[in-house]
Amino acid sequence: MRELQIWVLPNNGYATVPTMRDHLYRFRREQPGGRLGIWVRTEESMWRHLFRILKNPRQEPRPDIVQIPSHWTATLARLGVLQDLGSLDPALDLGRWPAALRDHCRGGDGRLVYSLPWWIGLRVLYYRRDALLRAGIDPAVDLKDWDGLKTACRRLAERWKSTTGRTHPMANPNPRESVSMRDVAPCLWGRGGDFFSSDGTRSLLQREASLRGVADYFDLVRNGWMPLKGPSGLAPRDLFDGSCALQISGRLPRALPKRGAARRSAEKTHRELGAVPYPNGGGRTLLTSQNLAILADSEHQREAYSLVRELALGDSSAAYAAAIGALPTSVRSAREALRAYPSIERAFMSGLERARMFPPLNSLGALEKVFDRSMDHLVQEVVADRLDERLMREELIHAGAEIDTILSLSCK
Repeated sequence: MRELQIWVLPNNGYATVPTMRDHLYRFRREQPGGRLGIWVRTEESMWRHLFRILKNPRQEPRPDIVQIPSHWTATLARLGVLQDLGSLDPALDLGRWPAALRDHCRGGDGRLVYSLPWWIGLRVLYYRRDALLRAGIDPAVDLKDWDGLKTACRRLAERWKSTTGRTHPMANPNPRESVSMRDVAPCLWGRGGDFFSSDGTRSLLQREASLRGVADYFDLVRNGWMPLKGPSGLAPRDLFDGSCALQISGRLPRALPKRGAARRSAEKTHRELGAVPYPNGGGRTLLTSQNLAILADSEHQREAYSLVRELALGDSSAAYAAAIGALPTSVRSAREALRAYPSIERAFMSGLERARMFPPLNSLGALEKVFDRSMDHLVQEVVADRLDERLMREELIHAGAEIDTILSLSCK
């Protein structure tokens, strides 16, 4: 048998492959005749490789199992990339997962299942107590809304410097240190805006509320409170390694290093950690899900589905989430995981109560790429010190027009 290939996203940084190997030890022991290859792809390269495979059936290398953001499911299923999992398991029941997660497992017709939830992320605002105390900031009062967050960033920029010498008060949650649809979504919703109409037939980016939401997020980078870097920039640093005082994140605190100065520094950071719900004045936060799917042309679909079941169902899913600092996919398991973090438990539980996912549109994966490309254009304008409201409005209007075209085609 050819080696079974699983392609995953960098869920645990440089330790992604070792973590997966450890997690899959039992499965590999019970399948002594099979071989398993683990590949790590960024989201950008994953998307690009899947489309190369779609265009060229002989393209190598090719995976059997892929990890994808859940909102890619319907787009890839519509293009014929993914296998209907119900055909491999007629008894498959999505009822074990919350309704919001189930919507992102299906294709556009809502009947067939193409992916299963693996772990989830829920965005909250982390802070360091010592940094906020020195700047005279009360997180319970001053971090309730976006205006309060901007005031806090202004104070921190004036009065606080990290142990690494960096002066950005807020870490960039984007691995590319850029801006994406997932980054701006809670800001946009907090202003009463949205990306799409409720029936999913047109863009709402041209609306004033949507513009205000995007502008809110870009205030962080325009004022120098959140870092941006070029293609050859350094690896991102964040609150958890002591480089910043604030960070929006959907993950739990990462595990401590095993020994040495790095562990002592991380222990100090962990002692100072706190969190509040996403600061958009009572608006919703973003809930994301990472799912597992099988390629439609995999030659080993039965073996692949056996592994998907092992990873996505029951205790295995919760154990992997714990290993990478993510939340498990059931509400009960998420509550149990959060009990180990009393200083941030309340913020996450509040977020779970008002979390929102992207709508399960057929073309959402492609629509996200359009929006993110527009955000990259705006980031370039920030770097060139040219960004103003007129340029932002024009860019969103152009993005909205392209989104409308894609939506009109996908609805046919």
